[in-house]
Amino acid sequence: MILERASRSTICSNAGSGFELAPTAVHILKEELGVDTNQIMSTYGGMAIMTVEGKTIRREEFPYSYQGGSVNRAEMQQYLLDMIFPSAKDEEGILLCGSGLDSYTELVDTETNTKTVVAKLTSGKEIKGCVLLACDGIHSRCRTVMHGGDSTTNKKSKDPLRFCNAVCYWGKTLAPKGSALQTEFLKNQAKITTEASGNSQQVQKTSMVMGMATKKVPAVFFIVPSKENTVLLWGITVSSKTTTGDSKTGDLTRRGGRVLTEADKERLLSFGSHNKNSNNSESLLNGIQDFPLLEMILDQTPAKDITQAGFFDRKNLNLPYTSKNKLVALLGDAAHPQTPFLGQGVNMAITDAYVYANILSDSIVSQKYTLTRAMELCDTNARRKNNKKAVKLARLICDFSNFSNRFVCWVMGLLYKHLPSEEFMNQINNTDWSNHAYWEYFQSLNNNSQTKTTATVK
Repeated sequence: MILERASRSTICSNAGSGFELAPTAVHILKEELGVDTNQIMSTYGGMAIMTVEGKTIRREEFPYSYQGGSVNRAEMQQYLLDMIFPSAKDEEGILLCGSGLDSYTELVDTETNTKTVVAKLTSGKEIKGCVLLACDGIHSRCRTVMHGGDSTTNKKSKDPLRFCNAVCYWGKTLAPKGSALQTEFLKNQAKITTEASGNSQQVQKTSMVMGMATKKVPAVFFIVPSKENTVLLWGITVSSKTTTGDSKTGDLTRRGGRVLTEADKERLLSFGSHNKNSNNSESLLNGIQDFPLLEMILDQTPAKDITQAGFFDRKNLNLPYTSKNKLVALLGDAAHPQTPFLGQGVNMAITDAYVYANILSDSIVSQKYTLTRAMELCDTNARRKNNKKAVKLARLICDFSNFSNRFVCWVMGLLYKHLPSEEFMNQINNTDWSNHAYWEYFQSLNNNSQTKTTATVK
């Protein structure tokens, strides 16, 4: 049973956010689950690195074989729901929307050696099951309960969030084929060399665009395309000592953030000809003189499609992902929230989900393991250790990316400009190391199990 706090009509609310899918997640979706990733993902052919003021630093071509790209969050969610539930009737009794978790209780009967977890919803309804998988995001109610938080709110949680001193503004902008915006965006795309019938040819594939902070403008931006470059998903991140939004008043479909008003947009994100008030000292983009791509994106994005939210991870990175009785497990951002500067949030969630689903299936269907043992096999020290490294690295990159220090900006610019292509790709691939290691661990479990089964048969 899938428990979802949002209503059915808003479960795939399009808050403008995009995801980057790395090779491990793409392999799971495409090869293991049979998802036609071409329907939802724009495969990356390269990356364009610029300054936030519009100066090009580097255009890097990715190997044609690189399996990674960008997706729109809402579109991917809808695609997966349609796969799981071809009709509304298929959802009945399985997908329960409109009431989130209030608390849960783990029941252990020592006489019969049976274990049950009871989930109590905010509606008062109780649901029993053998395990509870908490995929409820960075503001996870399950995590609060698991780690001793207050019974009704997150305020007294013994496991607080950690503000990463950065606030992001993100949105999505339509760029129809042949439009001025799409034409401007395509200027930053790499030409990808491919082999066809023994002849090399160049084709244009989609690229991520990243903008680095400068002394004048201490802000970072990214643009990832979807739908064959007709939708641009973007974000602008700035350092901040204060955050905005929280789990009580913020929109949780927008990471606890808020929607901008047109006045907010004009005040915070205006520059160049778009800055109607030349004395607007509050704009985060003051100092940008001429950057048509960014100016067009902001000009053509309604304020209602822009989210303002703070970046958070967890203060305590050493906690287990499973409860003491091994009946409740934390997955994705509920287990290891992080800044998006490694692009690993959704990739870790997909890998978590696939590994847990398969190992639990082996326990429930084929009784290969007990449920307790299955949960132990999923929540490994190695996985937590690797995830902790990823969270801390994403935090560090967030800190450095938003520096306005002249020396730091200069060093970062030199690094991106002169890093050899092979090492550049190694750095891209290495962001996925935690998921790759977890996948290999899962494969080793399968291989060991098959060896034992064969030995038994013989």
